[in-house]
Amino acid sequence: MPSQPLSLALVQMASTPGWQPNRSTVQAVLAEHTQPEDLAVFPECVLCLGRGRTVRETARTAAETVADLGSLCAQAERAAVFGGVPVREDDGVRNSSLFFSSTGKLLGRYDKMHLFRLDPDGPGGIDESRVYAAGTEPVVIDHNGWRIGLSICYDLRFPELFRAWGPVDLALCTAAFTAGTGLAHWEVLLRARAIENQCYVAAVGQCGMNAETSIEHFGHSLLADPWGQVRAQAGEGEGVLRVSLDPDRLHDVRTRLPALQHRVL
Repeated sequence: MPSQPLSLALVQMASTPGWQPNRSTVQAVLAEHTQPEDLAVFPECVLCLGRGRTVRETARTAAETVADLGSLCAQAERAAVFGGVPVREDDGVRNSSLFFSSTGKLLGRYDKMHLFRLDPDGPGGIDESRVYAAGTEPVVIDHNGWRIGLSICYDLRFPELFRAWGPVDLALCTAAFTAGTGLAHWEVLLRARAIENQCYVAAVGQCGMNAETSIEHFGHSLLADPWGQVRAQAGEGEGVLRVSLDPDRLHDVRTRLPALQHRVL
C-alpha cells in the first residue's frame, strides 16, 4: 500500500483528427497547467480523434510514438499517461495507453482489450474492430509506490479486467465516451469499479462535438475514492482537473470492510 499521496492532473480534451494540433495542446498543458509532482493523464484518442480511415493513416510505429511522446515528457519534466494512441503494428493498429516517467522513459504500454461496438450497422454506428486489433494482456504499473492498473473506455464495462490486475491502489480509465452512453452509465460504472476493488478510480474523457465524426463526447472526468464517493468531477468542456489521492483512505476502507480478503473465486 502506498505511503505518500499521489497528485493527478486529469486533462479533459476535445481532440481533433490531426496529430500535430493535438500534440501542441499536450505540450502546452504539460508546460502551463501541471505541477512537477503531477501525473498528467490524457484521454483516449488524445492525438487523433476522427474516422477510422483517419486513425489508420495517422498511426505511427511504436518506436516513433515512444520517441515523440517521451521527448514531450522529458522536456516538461512531467510524468504522463497518454490514454489511447494509434500504434501501427504488423498485424494492425493498436489503441495503446502509454505511461512515461518525468524523464521520458516508457514505464509501460497497455493495448485496449475490449473494442467498442454500438449499433455498428446503423447511422452513426461505431465498430472499433474495423479500425483496431485488440490487445491481449492486462497491465499494472508501479509509480511512486502506487500500483496503477490501466484501462481504456469500453474496458470499464468488464470487471474481470480490473480483477485480473490483482490488488491495485488506482485504476486509470482513459476514455472517449459518447454523450448518450456517458449520461446513462459513466458515473455508475466508475463508482462500481471503485467499490468492487476498494481502490481509487480516476477517469478522464474526451468532450465536445467531433467535427469529423459528428459524435458528441461526454466529458465529466472524475475521481472516485475506494468507498465509491465522487471526490471531484469536471464539467462538459475542456480543462484540467487536479486531484490528490490520500493513501490513508485506502487503508481505512480496506480495514473497515476487508472485502478483498473475503474473495473465494
